[in-house]
Amino acid sequence: MEKYVLSTMRDKNFSRAANEIYLLTDYNKLQYPEYYKWYYQTNIPRILDGEGEAIFYLDGFQIVGLSMLKRTEDESKICTFLIDEEYRKKGYSKMILEDSYDYLGTEKPLITIPEKRLDEFSKIIEAYGWVPSEIID
Repeated sequence: MEKYVLSTMRDKNFSRAANEIYLLTDYNKLQYPEYYKWYYQTNIPRILDGEGEAIFYLDGFQIVGLSMLKRTEDESKICTFLIDEEYRKKGYSKMILEDSYDYLGTEKPLITIPEKRLDEFSKIIEAYGWVPSEIID
């Protein structure tokens, strides 16, 4: 398993990785209809401007886990976090979260979790002592 950081990639590798990450995360458009627009018009430019990052791990050519991050003066946020189902419960969540915390400079970043996915994240929420700070309808 090898760690990659999107902002350090260049040219074709950057484009290929950015597109693979989008394809892996396009399920978000079910909850966020403007996901495509956000990803390519907000998230990717944020990474290029140094206010965001995508950290991901590959097993061969397969992305097994990733964290998309936002780091500005006003906000340190995990925008997207996922571990491939095949790789869950093997410690990869912890590894990627620790990388995310290092990048963001905090162990208490903002993260938005849809209510219907709280059970899926329950072990991480408990392990890291995350508490709700706001509930948005």
